[in-house]
Amino acid sequence: MKNQCSLSKKNCVPCEGGTPPMTQTDANKLLLELKNNWQMNEAGHLYKQYPFKNFMGALDFANKIAVIAEQEGHHPDLFVSWGTCKVEIWTHKINGLTESDFILASKIEDMS
Repeated sequence: MKNQCSLSKKNCVPCEGGTPPMTQTDANKLLLELKNNWQMNEAGHLYKQYPFKNFMGALDFANKIAVIAEQEGHHPDLFVSWGTCKVEIWTHKINGLTESDFILASKIEDMS
């Protein structure tokens, strides 16, 4: 199912060091907009696990994410195993979330 989120129409913006992470309240609002089973893990990062029928499906999906990540200049952590691609997104430079993290998640969701 395609994500109908306005976030996917935006582009990621490079984060400057020293920028504070977004508040939990703001992150929760964007998480509600993102929908589609995205969640925040224990570390406060965006997280979603995508199921596949085999290893190659998961790997192909990870490679498609890599293309989007390069276009946006914003790179998630990916974990590929048989039947699963786990995606974890946060802004490494500030060790927290920014709007760009939700934008990237929305773009990933659009291609799933």
